[in-house]
Amino acid sequence: MGRRGSGASLRTLCAVVAVGGVVTGAARGARAYTIASAISSGCHEQITGDALRTVRQELATAGPLAADRNEQALIDDVEFPLPADLNDLGAAALLIGVRDNDLKGRQSNDVSELALVHGDPQLQREHCLRSSDDDEPDGSARAIANCRAFVLERIGEALAGLDGNGAPDPANRTVLPVYLALRHRVDAPLPTYYLRIGQAIHAVEDSFTHTYRSADGMQITTVLNWVDGANGTLVPSTDGPPHASELDRCDDRDDLRRQRHALATSAATAILRATLDPQSDATQKMAAATAIVDTYLGYAPGCSFDNDWCGAPERKYGNSSVGCAVGGSGAATPLAACSAIIVALLLVERRQRRPGRTRAVLGAAVLLACGAGRAHGETQAAAPTTTEKPTAVTAPADTGGIRWGGSLSGAGSVNYGGLAAAIGGRARVGKHLILGLDAEWNPWFAVNGASSIRAGAFNGYGTAILRVPLAYERFDLRTTFNLGTSVLLIDLYGAPKWTTGLFFGFRPLGIEWEISRRLFVIFDPIGYALPVPQLGGVPFAFPQYRATLGVEIYGG
Repeated sequence: MGRRGSGASLRTLCAVVAVGGVVTGAARGARAYTIASAISSGCHEQITGDALRTVRQELATAGPLAADRNEQALIDDVEFPLPADLNDLGAAALLIGVRDNDLKGRQSNDVSELALVHGDPQLQREHCLRSSDDDEPDGSARAIANCRAFVLERIGEALAGLDGNGAPDPANRTVLPVYLALRHRVDAPLPTYYLRIGQAIHAVEDSFTHTYRSADGMQITTVLNWVDGANGTLVPSTDGPPHASELDRCDDRDDLRRQRHALATSAATAILRATLDPQSDATQKMAAATAIVDTYLGYAPGCSFDNDWCGAPERKYGNSSVGCAVGGSGAATPLAACSAIIVALLLVERRQRRPGRTRAVLGAAVLLACGAGRAHGETQAAAPTTTEKPTAVTAPADTGGIRWGGSLSGAGSVNYGGLAAAIGGRARVGKHLILGLDAEWNPWFAVNGASSIRAGAFNGYGTAILRVPLAYERFDLRTTFNLGTSVLLIDLYGAPKWTTGLFFGFRPLGIEWEISRRLFVIFDPIGYALPVPQLGGVPFAFPQYRATLGVEIYGG
């Protein structure tokens, strides 16, 4: 194949890489006031946290609940920022409960899973939204009745979690599936009062963004519809107005949203105050809570499609898209980088007396920039016919002995967020085999939750590297295997610090670049690392898909 064919192959390769690097998605959820995640602010956490702070200043029964070491590990690993003054078991359980209506044990940025939760017709009452059956002319009244029933059910369950003094009983627990930042999905027994009252408060808070209300914000005139809109079947005359995500903001952008934010905080505070009142028994607390629900979830009939929902001012709020485009405009970057490298090297090649060597560098550059393992093979096969013989790069003579050396490398993973820094010894046994021992620090991080990087694990392992030398090149291929031990360096829920297990690593195709006879640069674009620091009980693993860059230095 001639030079023209080679260029076409490279253009095709880079186009494939660029297209493959573009991942787009859009997520719109019926969360009303948002919960904290990578793409949304924590409105529910903010409102509920402010309510708890107010009640804790008034009532001793609302005081913090102490956490043991394992419970503190759960608190430290929640998927949302937890303020320092709410870093106790009671506050954490309350905020976990508030988030549960939206998550049901799922990860907060798992769009596909959350779509199933938010689109479930049976769960609309937990957000004070219409179900599929809540059609006009009495759809709003039935939706409010369903929401009220859910709130009062949860309040009743919360009251059953109080002790004889009217305070939350730390021994009365309810198991809830919770997704943690690093430990991921667990089943956690949490104090029943705080968990259930949090679920009730979520629905009450949602009632201020999922409804049209009277001018003072105290009476509901119309309930909005999410599920039919999500299914593309919403007919406003029968199904009611569509959900409006712009009402979900809690940054007080205007007077209406400022009013709703204040009312939601007042309602959450009133429910906590009434249910934790030490002067009332369970019957009195339930009566007081019911009166609060009547106050904030009362219904004012008379607004319908025919009278334009009484000219509700909320109609001006629409649905601003919430989503992400990973690669989107940035997708041009790998293509541009790839193209720039290719153009530059082709221009250099035209001025080289030894084009064969330039093509080798071109192949490696494309492989590194575009992430395609076949780039070198394609450019080599596409070499133009020339009467000049390629000049071979002489490899170090194989004396038959072992060459001793060392390795230093760094790696990163984004699927389970992790970094890795490793140092090790190397023994080059002939041309095709390298053996070694490595010590690695593997700190972990999560997109959600605390932004700081946590210590993660220490991994120690043996290494075996199979080499495939390439003729006439300074570039060789390699496959790497690791097997050893992993030690947990932090407390995680159900997995205490210093727990020790196994480590396995595999890098199927790496590139070895000979800078000199002693110095080599190593690039492994894709690898799999599996630290399993806890094997007993509920095993804990932290799998990572890594890209690794390192150097090896040898004596002799």
